This record gives sequence, structure tokens and C-alpha cells, in this order.
Amino acid sequence: MKPEPNEANEPKLDLFDMGREALAAARAAFAGRAFFVSARRLQADGSWLGPREATLALVQEDALPGLGGLAGARELGANAVLCNLASTLAGDAVGLGMRCLVRAPFVAGESVDARRAGLDKLGDLVRRVPGIDGVVPAPVGEAQGLDTLQFFAACRVACLAIHLLVDLELLGHKLGQLCLSFGADEILGSITGQRTLRLGANASSNALTRDEAALLLRASGFVPCERLPEGKVQVL
Repeated sequence: MKPEPNEANEPKLDLFDMGREALAAARAAFAGRAFFVSARRLQADGSWLGPREATLALVQEDALPGLGGLAGARELGANAVLCNLASTLAGDAVGLGMRCLVRAPFVAGESVDARRAGLDKLGDLVRRVPGIDGVVPAPVGEAQGLDTLQFFAACRVACLAIHLLVDLELLGHKLGQLCLSFGADEILGSITGQRTLRLGANASSNALTRDEAALLLRASGFVPCERLPEGKVQVL
């Protein structure tokens, strides 16, 4: 079978070679440290989801119109914004003192050209707005394991010096841990001192305790660090 025209000249990289390179780049970027942060999320109706004591109070760009924009979200307690890839708000968020993250969508099985175009947009946005602190890969539809790992590795190559975050609500803790070996250096989610057992209605919960989050990072060869309020970081 002949390769597709847009794939004919693509180098065939081994997935685990990509992983080794991405992991090495992540370790080099942050001196062998990786991070976890407890997050709650501001909804378009002004309510919050997630632990009340969470360090990261995150609002997605799509929720902003119903909240009065960035300033309105800031007044409600948001201290971080998850911008879209085509966002023009990243600079404003940085100016308001908010942590600025970028959502990087990807579709399993998309063409090489489509994926390259998305990564090019990501790299361009990060270069134009130096205050962007991190990238959050986000699958469109159900996450596919190998494709997700490949995308994380590609994001690390495209954005060598900024944080690459695993959103536990999107990927779960099992796939999320694998992503730590493919360029990710931070996990965010419902991370607390204690959690309910994964039984009954909580069987599919992606919540972690702080000890469990630290263990995930340590098992991937990183020095675990917890993000605390006011931009502080605690090495564990």
C-alpha cells in the first residue's frame, strides 16, 4: 500500500524513542522536578467544581462570556485561565496576574498535516505570549492511549521550556501517569489530603491524595513538588 501523500516523507519515529527524548527534555527543563496542583473549576453559571481548598482556581475561556470576562472571573476567585489555541486573551490574563494555560486539542487518527498545523499554532502562541506558563493537551472525544502519548511527546518538542500538564479529569490517573514518561511534568486535578474510596458512585473517580500524586511523579523518576498558594512550591 502506498503511503498517503502527506505521510510519504515523514520520518517513522519509534514511540518509545519519542518518549525517551521527551522525558529527557522535561527533566532538563525543570531540573528533574515535576509538579502537582489541586484544582477547582469555575463554571459558566458562577459555581465551582472541585475541592474548596484547591490552589488552582481555573476558568476555561469558553466559560468567560457568562462570567463578565476575565475581570469577572477574577472577582469570583479565579487565579488561572485555560485559553483556547486561537485565543487573544492570553496576554490579558498574564496582565491580570493569572496563571495562563493553553488547551491543545487533538483528535485520534487525525492526519499528519492537521496535527502539524495544530502544533505550529501552539508553538506560535507560546512564542508570542511569553507569560504562558503551561500547555494542557485535551483529546477531542475519548482519549486513545498510544495516540495520546505521541501527542504529549510532540507537545514537549514544540514547547521545550514550559509546563506540560496532565488533566486528570480528561485522562484519568492511569493514562496520566504514562504521560509523565512522554514529556508531561505536571498533573492537575482533585488532589486532597484524603479521598473517598473508589467504590459505588465513586468507582470511576479520578481524585488523588497528595501522597498518591507525589508517588506518581516519583515513580516516573521526578522529584515531586506541590504547588501552593501565592506561587510557592514545596519539594517533597
